Amino acid sequence: MSHPLSTDVLIVGGGVAGLWLNARLRREGFSTLLIECDTLGGGQSVKSQGIIHGGAKYALHGALTGASEAIADMPRRWREALDGQGELDLAGVRLLSEAHYLWSPGTLAGNLTSFFASKAV
Repeated sequence: MSHPLSTDVLIVGGGVAGLWLNARLRREGFSTLLIECDTLGGGQSVKSQGIIHGGAKYALHGALTGASEAIADMPRRWREALDGQGELDLAGVRLLSEAHYLWSPGTLAGNLTSFFASKAV
């Protein structure tokens, strides 16, 4: 770079969380700079097969933490965004499935976790 950059917030990573944060901060009037070493939406976003969950997996260890409670409202927020009525307008996004499925590795611990997760979901 031949000249310095100035920004309010530097976001490292252009996955779904980084892109959402970038859009939200810009809407609030912040100057943002998002850096990504590969493709936007790549990395972890692609490794999770494009699945964006509502946070239930964070409650599967039996303890409701501040993080799991804070994201309990995510399914509603995603539905609103996909309808074009949320924080972000994702109405043009192609939705591949309205449902998700749980499976376990076949171990006793995995089967118990899947059982309780299915009840939580």
